[in-house]
Amino acid sequence: MTHILFLTHYFPPEVNAPANRTFEHAIRWVKTGVKVTVITNHPNHPNGKLFPGYKNRWITQENINGIRVIRIKTYLTPNAGKIRRTINYLVYMCLAINAANKVKSYDVIVATSPQFFCGIAGAIAKRINRKPFVLEIRDLWPDSITAVNAVRQRTLVKKLVSAEKWMYLSADRIVTLTNSFKEHIVGFGFPEQRIITITNGVDFKRLFVGKKLTELFDKQERFIISYIGTFGLAHKLDIVLQAAELLKNYPAIHFLLVGDGADRHHLEEFVSTHQIENVTILPLQPKLNIPYFLNISDVGLIMLKNNELFKTVLPSKMFEYMGMRKPLLLSAPPGEASGIVKKYECGIHIDADQPRILAEKCLYLFENRAIADKMGENGYKAASRYYDREVLAGKILDTLRTIVKN
Repeated sequence: MTHILFLTHYFPPEVNAPANRTFEHAIRWVKTGVKVTVITNHPNHPNGKLFPGYKNRWITQENINGIRVIRIKTYLTPNAGKIRRTINYLVYMCLAINAANKVKSYDVIVATSPQFFCGIAGAIAKRINRKPFVLEIRDLWPDSITAVNAVRQRTLVKKLVSAEKWMYLSADRIVTLTNSFKEHIVGFGFPEQRIITITNGVDFKRLFVGKKLTELFDKQERFIISYIGTFGLAHKLDIVLQAAELLKNYPAIHFLLVGDGADRHHLEEFVSTHQIENVTILPLQPKLNIPYFLNISDVGLIMLKNNELFKTVLPSKMFEYMGMRKPLLLSAPPGEASGIVKKYECGIHIDADQPRILAEKCLYLFENRAIADKMGENGYKAASRYYDREVLAGKILDTLRTIVKN
């Protein structure tokens, strides 16, 4: 195998989990001598505004760390709402198929979700170009959008489920991030032996302390409990603010929220209205700044709302906290993520949507630093042994080579 064609809705300089995973795998594949071509949007997530230095042309090309990146015309819209986001997805699907048809001499197509229509584009490109197709499932669609009430019409959901089944059955192999995803896909009749589970992981080479951003945030002597990621409907971050209110008499405990998303305005309004002084909300950060915020954190917050679907997910940020020796405080339904926390004793799991219990556990970690440090060390050992991005990228590459060879 000499050439991988990769379809992804998100890619750096965007800094969400799909963009990071794809990039961190691709740069490793390139180092083995494999050519990688990525077809993606012009960077605009999550605000729907082009990143500096980019123009929304029909097609542009650039080279990022040896990766050939083809960017296609993008319907710009914030990561909120239904109709405009759907148009954004459909435009990507159509233009990605067209761009894939023009790429020469590739050996295998890989498409990753989210979003759903990216996988559909890969399936169609396979049929047109008669190349093997590997589908990576990071989220279950349409389950993910129905879980946050983004789609409620039963007829539409049924049609999406039919498209979901067709997408799965079009793939030659499927890579899932969790075992629960694997079970879900087998339920559609896809052969279990053609599914491989490769979790998210941590890029240890990237976990260095970046420049001190004292102009944005000063740790001082505070005990920092941080959430770094998307402020979305699935994360229920208002629970964090309610917990912060309950801990207002402990000024040394400070909550740091770093990121952006559909829920940001609501969160800022809540902090202002309730005059919560032990919370800082910072904007979305460049990728190179993230290790700094991980490093100054004392506890890493992982938040998911109380929904059956979120029992199946493994948030990518938990592995980065583990890689930085930070104890996890997971507020989520019991499932795969809580299983890791329990198995490796690397943090505390509480049921989702429980602000009072969240506050109690924050106070417990604050008052028991030795226990928190031990959890952090346990997490580091597990991450370095089982969730190193270097190893995980190699497993996917081996899968791709096997498919092309066969």
